[in-house]
Amino acid sequence: MNEILRTIHDRRSVRAFRPDSVEKEKVDAILDAGRWAPSGKNTQPWRFVVVESASQRTELAKLVPQKNMVGSAPVTLAILLDRQAGYDELKDAQGIGACAQNILLAVHALGLGACWIGRARDREIETLLGARENEELMMLIPIGYPAETPSVRERRPLSELVRRI
Repeated sequence: MNEILRTIHDRRSVRAFRPDSVEKEKVDAILDAGRWAPSGKNTQPWRFVVVESASQRTELAKLVPQKNMVGSAPVTLAILLDRQAGYDELKDAQGIGACAQNILLAVHALGLGACWIGRARDREIETLLGARENEELMMLIPIGYPAETPSVRERRPLSELVRRI
C-alpha cells in the first residue's frame, strides 16, 4: 500500500500522552504540513497558537471538558480562523478542516499522537491564547507521544456511503 494511504488508514485519535516533550523540529514540521493545506482562493485563513508552557497548558485544561487530555499533552495546538484573511465562512471552515487533517497525518507520520477537539468560538480560550480581534478559535489539537494504542474503529462499507450516477 502507498505510504500516504497507509498513514491515512493507520492514524488514530490518541487521548493519553507520555510526559516526554515534543521536539521543536517535529512541532515545526507539523505546522508546516498544516500551512500547505488547500484553501479557497489560497487565502490560508488559519493561524496557529502553540501552547507548550506547563502553566498555560494547565490554564487551558481548566477551560475544556477534555481536561486530562489537554493537561497531559506536552503540546496543544490551537487553530484559529483569521476572518480578515478569509472570504467565505463555509469555504474558510473547509480549508481549516483540510489544514487539521494535514496536521493529524503529519503527527502520526512523526510517531506522535493527537486528537481533534472541536472546541470553537470560545471567548475564554481565545483570551487565554491571545487571539486577535479578527481571530476565532476553530479547534484544539493536543499532541504528544502516545501513552495508549487505540484500537481500529469500524468504518462503514463504501457500499453504504457511495452512490454512482
